[in-house]
Amino acid sequence: MEVERNTGNDKLKQQAEEHKNKGNDYFKRGLYSNAAEEYEKAIELFANEPNYYGNRAACFLQMKKYNKCLKDCEKALSLDINNIKFLRRKALSLQYLGLFNEAKPIFEQIVNLDNSEQSLKEHKQIKELINYLQQAKQKLDSNQYKEALQFIEKVAKEVPDAVDIQILNCECLARTSNINQAQEQLRLIQDKHGPRAETYYLKGLIELYGGSPDKAKSILQEGVRQDQNNKKCLVAYQMAKDQDSYKSKGNDCLNSNKFNDAIDYYTKALEVDSNNFKFNSIIYANRGLAYQKLKDHRKAVNDFDKSIELNEKYFKPYLRRGDSRQELGDLDGAQSDYQKVMELDQGSIQQMRQKINDITRKQKQLSKKDYYKILEVDKNATDADIKKAYRKLALQWHPDKNKENEEQKKLADKKFREIAEAYSVLSDKQKRQQFDMGVDPNDPMGGAGGFETNIDPTQIFKMFFGGEGGSDFGFGNMGGGEFPGGFPGGFHTMFTSNLGGMGQNMRGGSGFPFQFGDFSQQGGAGFPGFSFPGMQFTQQQQRRK
Repeated sequence: MEVERNTGNDKLKQQAEEHKNKGNDYFKRGLYSNAAEEYEKAIELFANEPNYYGNRAACFLQMKKYNKCLKDCEKALSLDINNIKFLRRKALSLQYLGLFNEAKPIFEQIVNLDNSEQSLKEHKQIKELINYLQQAKQKLDSNQYKEALQFIEKVAKEVPDAVDIQILNCECLARTSNINQAQEQLRLIQDKHGPRAETYYLKGLIELYGGSPDKAKSILQEGVRQDQNNKKCLVAYQMAKDQDSYKSKGNDCLNSNKFNDAIDYYTKALEVDSNNFKFNSIIYANRGLAYQKLKDHRKAVNDFDKSIELNEKYFKPYLRRGDSRQELGDLDGAQSDYQKVMELDQGSIQQMRQKINDITRKQKQLSKKDYYKILEVDKNATDADIKKAYRKLALQWHPDKNKENEEQKKLADKKFREIAEAYSVLSDKQKRQQFDMGVDPNDPMGGAGGFETNIDPTQIFKMFFGGEGGSDFGFGNMGGGEFPGGFPGGFHTMFTSNLGGMGQNMRGGSGFPFQFGDFSQQGGAGFPGFSFPGMQFTQQQQRRK
């Protein structure tokens, strides 16, 4: 009887081996389902062979049926406790399920039994995955989602079928505004693992951080209705509700010109969730607008900078920052902002072009000399004010009074020339009118045309200070020493007519005495013509007299 029993067992074992061999053939060809079926038949015929379970576990590992793989590995190891292949398959199944702490001691056991390169590499990897996951969770506890994402992505890449890891990765993607990636991650989770309790939470986060707070609140609220113990949905819903409430109150205050109150509400909204980048970008832009209304343009620009940093495709902070930059005198920065608005918002092109044109005109105007500023008078200054200002500044900055050192002399030469140039324009009605219209008559490129542009400050000074009794300026003789040192040649002149526009040709009227060196003459008809600094009288003009 014993012989018959052994003969029967041998026959069953032989049949089982045939199924095992068929399974091995299928496995080599990648037909893992067919191979598993053959190993199943072998197990039915001979249940105490560990390799049948181990081989079927290898099929389940390839088919990503990790729980079935674990069950077969446990059976195989019960029959062959230190089999390295069975241990490796068990450890890998635990790793792919995200059960790193359970997998680690098995990999350590493998290294002790087999110090091969593969064993060492797998042991090193499980330790790295544990470390990355620990760091990710630490960052999550501190609400540092960007930093957490860097670690969790490394883990998720190695274990794409570990649902808890993928859910964590999806949350980090949503909270860092990687909305498209988060949506794709959620789709994969649902396709692989079906409906889950976390679905409402993840969908709500994706909508919230994607810039749709109303839709997010609806989804999260539904998640709470489905499961009142869903704390994640409840917390996220409350945050979305608080943010929206503060934003609405801030907007109401802003529209009611209660700018300080608006700033307070916007600040509270920003404190709710620092990781909601798109929402906070809007809040910073709104708070910046409130500061702008209060004329606090530096704080406004600071908020607009933060808004752009959080969402560089949001055009409103660029527009508002451009306006504040103009107020702060940063015309180049303002122009750059308006150009960015045109890129982001096609409907603003015409408005932005007008703003850029206005800036260009301002820049052109600023590049011109401000003759009023040079003479230290305002734009409503009278002719008398202009003459008085010139007299004061010309005496102050005349080169003969500023010879202390080379630096002072250079400064005086520059100032003296600028003062004369300013006077030559503002003392002439036509030139002053053109300057007030934005054209510099002393600028050859300014478009004025017809005016003398080579101003000789000494000539203007001599003509201004040469008057005697009855002079239109009412100043005494400067040639004899009223100005320190006097002027060589004893130059004197007196005109009864207004000397505005010194660079133009002038006609002598009645009573036009002059003294030039040792030569004196009363201007009148028949004078053959003469040259005089700043003036020329031709014979034809003399005949007209």
